[in-house]
Amino acid sequence: MKKVLIVDDTNVVRSFLKNKLKRFEDKFEVLTANNGQDAVRHIDSFNIDLVMTDLEMPVMDGFELLVYMNTKHPEIPMFVMTANGSPEVEKRINALGSIKYFEKPMDIDHLAECILEELDSGAKGQIQGIGLASFLQLVEVESKTCTLTVSAGGNTGALVCIKGELVNAKVNELKGLEAAYELISWDNASIEITNAVNNKEREFTHPLMSIIMEGLKRKDEREA
Repeated sequence: MKKVLIVDDTNVVRSFLKNKLKRFEDKFEVLTANNGQDAVRHIDSFNIDLVMTDLEMPVMDGFELLVYMNTKHPEIPMFVMTANGSPEVEKRINALGSIKYFEKPMDIDHLAECILEELDSGAKGQIQGIGLASFLQLVEVESKTCTLTVSAGGNTGALVCIKGELVNAKVNELKGLEAAYELISWDNASIEITNAVNNKEREFTHPLMSIIMEGLKRKDEREA
């Protein structure tokens, strides 16, 4: 029996989703965890086939869980749910990465359809991790303040986000906007997240989507 892990710090949400998805118990079993740390214990103890997580949680939030899964279990598909999104943001995130994104309150029939499709597609072992562009959009949606340490090909850089806005970046000799473009253009980058921000200096005020599109454009030009 395939197992789906739902991670949310609100008992009402966990119970609601588990009860609503019970009619699919012949297809998959629903397990629940109340934060990212609890989810990690479940993942270490059970053969989990899909994880669906909220973002704002105590102890270990959804961002940290996404980073952990990207590093330790990139083969397990991830769904994200949040109360702070919109259909437009969902469309943008789905277009940029492998994360499926659901806005609360969720359409249970649509959610079940997506779960079944993911489980039936043989996605396990095929998910290549979370793209930096998608992750930055989640940070923006949730107005999160954090530092992202990005590594690829022996190089390491940092992105600073203040209340969801990308405001500073540094990699090697590059700083500011050029550094942000460079980091977003990297392939197969690993991400570490720190909730503390040491440097709050604002280097640029460009909209996140314009930064992402320029970074991806440079990536395409480099590959060409």
